[in-house]
Amino acid sequence: AIQFEFYQTTCKMKKVLLLLLSLLTLQLALAVPPAGYPSGFNLLEISSRPWLYSLSLKYGVDITQFSQVPDSELQAFADQGFNMIWFMGVWELGEYGLNLDQTDPQLIQQYNQNLPGWQMPDVIGSPYAVVNYTLNPQLGSGYSDLQNLRQRLSSYGMKLMLDFVPNHSAVDDEFTTTNPMYYINAPPNSGPPYDSNVYLPNGIAYGWGGYGQPWTDTAQFNIFNPDTINIHIQNLKGIASLADAIRCDVAYLLLNSQFWQNWQPQLQAWGYSEPSSEFWSTAIAAVKAEYPAVIFLAEVYYPNQPDMIAVGFDYVYDKTLLDNLASFNLDSVKGWLTSNSPQFISQCAHFLTNHDEPRAIPKFSGEWYLADAAALVTYTLPGMRFFYMWDYDGFSSQITIQLRREVTENPIDSVQTFYSQLLQIVTDHSSFHNGTWQWLNVGGSSSAGSLMAWSWANDVEKILVVCNFTPDQASGSVVLSNATPVNGNDTIPVLELLTGETYYRSASEMSSTGLFVVVNSWYAQIFIYN
Repeated sequence: AIQFEFYQTTCKMKKVLLLLLSLLTLQLALAVPPAGYPSGFNLLEISSRPWLYSLSLKYGVDITQFSQVPDSELQAFADQGFNMIWFMGVWELGEYGLNLDQTDPQLIQQYNQNLPGWQMPDVIGSPYAVVNYTLNPQLGSGYSDLQNLRQRLSSYGMKLMLDFVPNHSAVDDEFTTTNPMYYINAPPNSGPPYDSNVYLPNGIAYGWGGYGQPWTDTAQFNIFNPDTINIHIQNLKGIASLADAIRCDVAYLLLNSQFWQNWQPQLQAWGYSEPSSEFWSTAIAAVKAEYPAVIFLAEVYYPNQPDMIAVGFDYVYDKTLLDNLASFNLDSVKGWLTSNSPQFISQCAHFLTNHDEPRAIPKFSGEWYLADAAALVTYTLPGMRFFYMWDYDGFSSQITIQLRREVTENPIDSVQTFYSQLLQIVTDHSSFHNGTWQWLNVGGSSSAGSLMAWSWANDVEKILVVCNFTPDQASGSVVLSNATPVNGNDTIPVLELLTGETYYRSASEMSSTGLFVVVNSWYAQIFIYN
C-alpha cells in the first residue's frame, strides 16, 4: 500500500476541517489534498525503452531490461527529488503494430522529420497497442521483474506508476479472435466488406478518439459490454498488485456521454443504450476495494476534468494551465488559478511536457528562460508535479513514441542548474508537500497586476511564491496575515530561496500593509519566513 510519509499527525484534524470548509464555500483560497494524499508531490515520466537505450550508450553495454539498470540510476531520481516514477510503455506488444509502425508511409515521414538517419532497429512499436498486461519480454521476464523494480524504487523512497489502456487493444490481441464482441463492431447489416477507414476486415472498429484519423494499430473496445468491463477490472487489479499508481490512457473517452457520442450508430445497431452507471465509478471502486491506496491518474482534457474526478480519479491532467502559459496570456493564467476551486487544483497533474506533447522549450518560443518561467508557476502549485525525462536538461527534440531514441542533444547548463534548484526547493521544504496553499492578491504598485502570488504553510514553515510571467520587471505588496514576531522581535528574517539572500522585515508591516517585492521579468521569488 502507498504510504506517503508527508503528513504530520498533528495536522490531520486541521486538514479534515479545511476540506469541509472548502466544500462549503468556493471563495475559500486554501487547497486541501484528496484524503490520504500529500498536498504536492513530484512525478517523473520515463519512456522505458528509450531510457534503457540511453543507458546502453552511457555505460557501453546492452541495458535492455529493468533488472540490468544500475542502482545509481534509481538513486539519482531520488536525489533529484522525485517521489514517483511512471515507467511508460512496459506492456507486451504485438507483431501487427510493429509491422505497421515499420511500414506506414505517414509514420516514416514523421521519423524522417524527427530523427533523420533513423534505422529499422530504432522502430520499437507504439506502447499503446497492448496485446497483454504482462511485461514486454524486451524489458524483462514476467511480473517478478516489475515487482523487483517496485521494491528497488521503494528502497529509495519512491513509488511506481504503470499504464492502463482501456479504450483499445492491439489489433492482434487474442480477444479480437476469441471474443470479438468485447469490441465495437460494424452494424450487423453493413457488410462485409466493411469501410476500411473505420473497420478491420473482420468488422471490428479501429481505436478512435472522437476526432481525426483512427489508430489503425488498435481495436476499439466496447465499454458498454459488461464482459468487457469485467476484463478491464481484472486487468486493473492486476496492475494495482504491481504498482502504486495507474495512469489511464485517454480515460475521458470512456465517459458514457463521450463513448455514446463517438459510437452511437454501432451501439444502437447491436442493441446497446447508454448505461445508468459510469464504467470508471464501477472499476475504480472495485479496484480500491482490494487496493485502497492505489492512485488513479486520468489522461483527460478540457472540459472533462471535473467529470473524471466525480467518477473517482485522484488526479487529472491539467493541460489548460499549460496552454494558457504557452499563449503568454497572463489574464488567462490568473483566471484559471482563481476560477477553479483550490481543491480541484490540488487534484490536477501540472506539466510542461510529456510523451504526447512537444518539449517545453519549443513550446515556449524556443527560449529556455521562458520555459523556466513557466516551470516556476507550474511546479510551485499544489497537486501532482508532473515532469518528463530530460526536460530538466533543456532538450528540445520530442521522442516519437514508436522509436527508441531521439536526436542527440547537449544539455543546457542553465536549465540543469535551474531545475536542480527548483526541485530541491519543492522537495526539501515540507510545506510544498503537506502544507495548505492560498492564492494571494498583489497591490501597491502600478505594475502589481503583472505578478501572481500564493503561499504555502504548515506547522513548521511559511512560504511565499511571487511569479512574474511578463517581459518587464514588476513590483508590488503582498499581505501575509500569518507573519508574526519571532521571540517578541518584530523584525524577522525573510530568506529568498532562489538567490539565498536574507532580508529583515517588520512582521507587523508584512501582516498589515504587506511585503514589498521587486521581481525580474520571467522569473520569481520564493520566500520562507517565520
